[in-house]
This record gives sequence, structure tokens and C-alpha cells, in this order.
Amino acid sequence: MFETERLIIRRFKIEDAYDIYMSCNDYEVAKTTLGIPWPYTIEMAEGWISKLPLREEEGSSYEFAICLKQDPNKIIGCIALTDVNPRAKRAEMGYWVNRKYWKQGIATEAAKFMIGFGFENLGLHSIIARYFDINPASGRVMEKSGMRYVGTIRDHEFRFDQYYNVGYYEILSSDIKK
Repeated sequence: MFETERLIIRRFKIEDAYDIYMSCNDYEVAKTTLGIPWPYTIEMAEGWISKLPLREEEGSSYEFAICLKQDPNKIIGCIALTDVNPRAKRAEMGYWVNRKYWKQGIATEAAKFMIGFGFENLGLHSIIARYFDINPASGRVMEKSGMRYVGTIRDHEFRFDQYYNVGYYEILSSDIKK
């Protein structure tokens, strides 16, 4: 378990499935992500949670629950480093936050933590993050967490029966001021 100013960031438990389902089955949340399916079921949440320990053990992904300090058992989001490449020492950061908690700086606070976790705990050299350009708030999260915009690829993802432009941000371990 980790703490930031306002958050508890911890591993998921099977008991978290309902909170995940309630957040991810919200179309407004799902459509802002590159990978959450919709509709989303509680069985999907349970299956996803059950795979997390093996992925962390393999070192391929680190996916943590975001909770407020005043209620560490209520999941309000997820912060993750996925597609971890140990040889190149790089990973991709992703996140989602329950819509009731948007525009409160929670994703930025969690992203700053996860960048530090990637560099300090995993010894990564670089972290990227991607967002749909129809969701500029996600790009602002990346920027506020210290990442640098590197470009947008047009019509790069096909989701919910349409193409989306995808913006890319990056940060290198050398970008962090010691």
C-alpha cells in the first residue's frame, strides 16, 4: 500500500469488483479509455482482478486501485503501468477515475505517484501515455504530471465504431529533478 497527499494506492482485491464494475460500466468513463470494454460486467471485473497477481509476478504490468484516504476500501479509479519491457526499461501508463471524482486532480496525483514508482521501484528509463484527443483532460493530466507531449497519430485507434486520433506523451527518468 502506498500513500500520496490525498490517496491510498493499493493492490486490488476481489471485493473491489463491484466498485470497478460501477465505474467501468459508465459509458462516459469507458469511452475516454483506450481499452475498457462497454458494456462492462461484474464478471469482467472479477476476471480482470484474478489476472493481476500473475501479471505483476511476471513483471508485465502493475495495476493499482486508487482510493481516497478517508475510505481505503472504496475504489474510485485505477492507475497502471502496462506493457512493461524490462530490456528497454519502458512501460505505458494508463488510468481511469470514476466520473464522480473527475476534475479534482485525482488522476494527476495518482499519475505523479506512478511515474515515481516506475522510475524508483522498477528502474524504468521511459514511460509513455496515450489519450484520445476528444478527451483533452487526460492530456492535461499527463502534462501536469511532468510528461512531455510528443505528437498525435491521426485515426490511430478504432473504438465504438469510429476512428480516434491518439495523442502521445512521454517522460524519461532523466527528466525528473532530483
